[in-house]
Amino acid sequence: MERSQIQSLIKQCSGGLFDLACAVSGRVNWDLSLPVGVIDARRSTPKLMVTAVGTINSMVRASATIGHPLMRRFFERMEAVGVEQALKESNDGADADAFSEVWQAYKEERRQGDAPMWSMEDATDFVMKSREAHSDREVACVAILPGDPHAIVTFSVPIAFLTQG
Repeated sequence: MERSQIQSLIKQCSGGLFDLACAVSGRVNWDLSLPVGVIDARRSTPKLMVTAVGTINSMVRASATIGHPLMRRFFERMEAVGVEQALKESNDGADADAFSEVWQAYKEERRQGDAPMWSMEDATDFVMKSREAHSDREVACVAILPGDPHAIVTFSVPIAFLTQG
């Protein structure tokens, strides 16, 4: 993702990010209740939502399957050869039985409502990055970008930048 896209999102959500920065700056210690920003940019006007870092998966649904190495390999092949061919290769490969189990779990996740947006590992990484951001006096954010599939970008912004007058 280009730096200019992040800068544009920050500018468009500046009012809410100011309030978020003020809330984060009042927190001496990091914990799972630390507020973070989630910018949903899938529509023409981005929408900033605030949640506690410990409840990030209530805003950005996490998947227990998409981070699995066999699913990651499937997604990479899907980009290169298409869904049908990638499925055929995965179902005929050396790890076919294991892939079949993960694939069924993935399909079940999809049936349960909104599609997961990122893996549990990605969510955990974001929680850890929020801790680093807090110690650096920054606000941690997640942006959901348009596309099929959508893209998820994590970043942090200095509190001093967001609160400058």
